[in-house]
This record gives sequence, C-alpha cells and structure tokens, in this order.
Amino acid sequence: MSMLNFNLRGISSEVMVILKQEAEKQDTSVNALILKLVEKGIGFSHEVKRPVYHDLDECAGTWTLKDANEFEKSIKDFEKIDKDLW
Repeated sequence: MSMLNFNLRGISSEVMVILKQEAEKQDTSVNALILKLVEKGIGFSHEVKRPVYHDLDECAGTWTLKDANEFEKSIKDFEKIDKDLW
C-alpha cells in the first residue's frame, strides 16, 4: 500500500498545544498521534486483538510463601550468565 501525504490546515494554536502535550505524553510525534486519532475516529486499527485465556485462572494466587521461595531457589541457576557462551 502506498503512503500518501497531505497538509492539514486550520489547526488552532490551542489544539496544537494539546496535540504536542499528548504526543509528548505518549512519547510519539504529533504526526503519529494525528494518524492514530484519525484511524481511531474512522474505526480503523492496526492493533491485533489477542485472545484472553483463562485456563490458568484457578492457579493464580494459590502459592504459599514456602512454594514461592522453593520456586525461586529452583530457578536460581538460570540467573547465572555463562560467559563462555557469549
């Protein structure tokens, strides 16, 4: 798909200030923010909706402090960096 460019005229200074503030807050450019807002406004999105799984819900929050400590101890070796491999 080819990318097209156009100029957007007539933006008030107040709106521009808000756009700049929002772009900074989102750590993006004003251009990227405007594209995102236009796409959202027309119902177009590049975002892929990922399914939410609930198959492990019954396990959540079931560990005791002892269980957690044992798990942490059992994976301690994975925190070591083998410098020979790097």
